[in-house]
Amino acid sequence: MLISEKGVARWPEYELRCEMNMVSETKHTLGEKPKLPPQLYLLDGSSYIYRAYYGIRDLATSEGLPTNAAYGFTRMLLWLLQEHGPDYLAVVFDRPREETFRRDVYPAYKANRDAMPEDLASQLPYIRQILQALNIPALEAPRYEADDVIATLARRYAGEGIEVTVVTGDKDLMQIVGPGICLLDTMKNTRSGPQEVMQRFGVPPERVPDVLGLAGDTSDNIPGVPGVGEKTAAELVQRFGSLEGVLKWRSLVNGKKRRENLHAFAEQARLSKNLATLRDDVDMEVNLNDLQRSKPNLATLLPLLRELEFEDLEIAFAPPAPGVVEIYSDGSGTSAGPGGYGVILRYGGHEKELSGFEPDATSQRMELLAAIRGLEALHKPQTVRLFSDSQYLVRGMSEWIHGWLRDGRLETPDALANQELWQQLLAQSRRHSITWEWVRGHAGHPFNERCDRLAKRAVNNGTQAAAVDETDATCEKREETIEESGQEEMPQPPSPAKRAPIPVPEPEEGKFKADEDGQLRLC
Repeated sequence: MLISEKGVARWPEYELRCEMNMVSETKHTLGEKPKLPPQLYLLDGSSYIYRAYYGIRDLATSEGLPTNAAYGFTRMLLWLLQEHGPDYLAVVFDRPREETFRRDVYPAYKANRDAMPEDLASQLPYIRQILQALNIPALEAPRYEADDVIATLARRYAGEGIEVTVVTGDKDLMQIVGPGICLLDTMKNTRSGPQEVMQRFGVPPERVPDVLGLAGDTSDNIPGVPGVGEKTAAELVQRFGSLEGVLKWRSLVNGKKRRENLHAFAEQARLSKNLATLRDDVDMEVNLNDLQRSKPNLATLLPLLRELEFEDLEIAFAPPAPGVVEIYSDGSGTSAGPGGYGVILRYGGHEKELSGFEPDATSQRMELLAAIRGLEALHKPQTVRLFSDSQYLVRGMSEWIHGWLRDGRLETPDALANQELWQQLLAQSRRHSITWEWVRGHAGHPFNERCDRLAKRAVNNGTQAAAVDETDATCEKREETIEESGQEEMPQPPSPAKRAPIPVPEPEEGKFKADEDGQLRLC
């Protein structure tokens, strides 16, 4: 099972040591980090299938079966599981729009939309099979849309103290944002709370249907009031409090034509608001336990991914060979600046993530440090497959190290760049049976991409924490100066701006000059 490190990924047989030179995200908080409430993620499945379909084109099996939507949707699910590790998860689907109650109320509802493309319709059964193999519930309700089911479940469980995240890019769902409920757009990696709803619509979440009632929604073929756009609708709702307030005080609205339309199309505005308002009373016989995350059925999932020729996804879900620990590592750094590393350890169905930061590092140094930290985390000697996109690391430990040992260079002071790290790697490697394997970086490999994200996140977190430390130290020093002098320091004129050093671009790996055994002269 793919799980992120949120207190879940424990290794029952092999303890992990995590004493690392890293900056903790909680370093600058007071007291212990409070325990998070249970997390429920509700995914707007229909929306994301379409986004995957149009976001990835021309993907098919060798036999010509279209797979772009199924692949993009499954990749997004994998990212969600890895990055957020929800405690509870469900994917919610739309019923055919001809069967919804909104069509009974307004036959033209969504009538402007084209029929589902055939090459997308053919992928839906595979998407359902993937969800079933992942043991992720797929929900829908007769006569209701996915948004209504999501609104019902979100408000039900938020009321019980569950933190609900709705995974969607649909603006209509902004109306349910509130205590315990937020939206997550994975395409943009952004979250929306009440403040973001205010920025988007100019009104609080509960007034979004009022705005849509006046402005309409062309994507759903909701008519609204002619001549009233979203911006004007938001201003009117802000001024008069609600759609009914706008209609009641329409005589105070600027513009003769606008006043006439508010009068002539008042019932159409009310209808439009009704169409745009999500129902939260759908009769859903779903218990929270039904949505709890569980391990995928690998016996079903892996052959299905193989049939669809999703090689990278098969790698992501397939466990390591029995008795083998897999370590994926990656570093992120520049020729003179902060660096980070990310590591993923896998044994059986368990995973562990590690990451760390150094204020001054090179990418090569961080690549080596990532491998060191991964090996240090193993409490007992193991059979290890260590994967990295760094030829510097992989060739160094599988080829060059033997020459360095023969001619004594590994122990000769200053004979090698990053010498102390190579020495640590050799010491760690002698504790285990290791094969060093190179993977192509930034080419869609699921674990390499995850390690890269961990490394870059460590850089960002470490840089921010270092900035806070520097600010705190400056403030403390200034306070000490004031206490000693007994008065405020006189403000000093700004010193002349220093010319920033011209950055030296770091060559791509594999293009460096090398000595006779391949040691890269970079660091």
